[in-house]
Amino acid sequence: MKEWVPLLQTLVWRIALGLLVYWNRDALKKVIAALAKRIDEGAPIKAGGVEIGAAPSLPPVPKEDDPRHIDELPHDVYIVHVARRDRRLDTADKEYYRLLIFLDADTPERLDDVAAVTYRLHPSFRDPVRQVSDRQSSFEIRTAGWGEFNMTAEVSFKGGKRLVVERYINLPAIAA
Repeated sequence: MKEWVPLLQTLVWRIALGLLVYWNRDALKKVIAALAKRIDEGAPIKAGGVEIGAAPSLPPVPKEDDPRHIDELPHDVYIVHVARRDRRLDTADKEYYRLLIFLDADTPERLDDVAAVTYRLHPSFRDPVRQVSDRQSSFEIRTAGWGEFNMTAEVSFKGGKRLVVERYINLPAIAA
């Protein structure tokens, strides 16, 4: 009988825990759904020293002595994007979109002053930092992605000044 005691103790705890989970399954489903919703919305959740669902942080705003500092806001140069669903790129768990990201300005001549643009995409992208100097394409980049994110672009002007602009890259809602 002595050799059965450890086995029975182990079984009793596992059965008790299983019954507890079974009796509270509806409440556990609600907790899991609430956690999933918070993560989807970008709210961070800390568990055991691990932070889950935290939104990526943008680079700090340049200080006044930084050449990228902007004296006047709003500025006249900005990022534009177009997102188009492409089912051919989908994986089993993600819907992909073709992304076209480019620079625009209040007046087209303003872009003639731009020497290059360094785009900083979400860190999950392959090659998240991309530099473009093609004025004819409005400094565009083309890529594919499955989620929404914040990005920045450092605009380098021919005179040496720099400007950092940012944009939230959102995806169109698809009617089911």
